[in-house]
Amino acid sequence: MKLGIKGFLVIFTIYFGLGVMFSSAIGDEKKEEKVELECSAFINEKICNMTDEERELHFLEFLKELLQQTIDEKKKGLEV
Repeated sequence: MKLGIKGFLVIFTIYFGLGVMFSSAIGDEKKEEKVELECSAFINEKICNMTDEERELHFLEFLKELLQQTIDEKKKGLEV
């Protein structure tokens, strides 16, 4: 069976055309809309509206309170 260059080009063109057609059809099905989630949905709105410096200070104060509680419990002899 001798296809030659013309046969190869015909088969390649059909193969390529079908590939493009089906890949675009599959690609259209998989497209999903991105959902923008607001910060206030997961975190206190007060924190969301803070600047980066204010958030850092808020976090450090929170960490300081946690550490102070741990230190106080250790001084009382309680296990943490």
